Amino acid sequence: MDTAYLNGSFLPKEELKISPDDRGFIFGDGVYEVMKWYAGAFYDPDSHLSRLKRSLKEIRVEWSGVDSYSDINRELVRVNGMENTNAIVYLQVTRGVAPRNHSFPEPAVTPTIYAFAKQSGALREDPGPAIPVMLTKDIRWSRCDIKSISLLANTLSFQEACEKGMKECIFVRDGLITEGSRSNIFLVSGNVIYTHPQSGFILPGITRKNVIKYAVESGITVKEEAFPVKETPSVQEAFICNSSSEITSVSAFGPLRVGDGRPGPVSRQIHEKFREGIAALRG
Repeated sequence: MDTAYLNGSFLPKEELKISPDDRGFIFGDGVYEVMKWYAGAFYDPDSHLSRLKRSLKEIRVEWSGVDSYSDINRELVRVNGMENTNAIVYLQVTRGVAPRNHSFPEPAVTPTIYAFAKQSGALREDPGPAIPVMLTKDIRWSRCDIKSISLLANTLSFQEACEKGMKECIFVRDGLITEGSRSNIFLVSGNVIYTHPQSGFILPGITRKNVIKYAVESGITVKEEAFPVKETPSVQEAFICNSSSEITSVSAFGPLRVGDGRPGPVSRQIHEKFREGIAALRG
């Protein structure tokens, strides 16, 4: 029986009840975080907490217990018997329950906090197979830096990619590659790694931040510059990253193959640094 968290209580998931008047249900008015547990430790929990606080600030929701975020996650891992395996912990905060009105409740209501844990696969020993991705117009809003639970544009685009046999969709805005529907993207061209700079058009990914650090430590040049989609034929390697799936190489942009269609030397080097980072967590 899965145990989840709701507003201060750990209960069997099927017993949880959330009001239909919750603004997360009515408006998608909330934010979320996903933290990865590696059989003994969370990956970069401080960065996840900082991003959660920033997202809450940006949407003007005050959660007085935000500093208990990591404690909630750890307890979910424990009560679900996942301490010695890998897991994903999802937590979301909505503005709370109030009569439907576009303006914020006045006075403010208590936010709704919901979280659950689920088992995740083992860390790959190698980068694994590369995947094909779809390039598509970025139809999302201009505040992608907020980790919002409002993900309709992402899910519509990702579904289209799935129906075309692709494993992710990569957004293009004004001729420039931004990020994926559920990942950040890095492109290697001329022995330089390119990734879109932090802005309202991309999520400040935690794995993205660490990939940049690993690349710099490896002596690889990283440029946080938007990469023109018209220059994708020059891309020697590409890979996407997120907390859930870690680092995954890209084999093709639609019909355009990337390199030889397999993980390249830069991707492999970054993946090895990532593995070393996980090993350091475990001591």
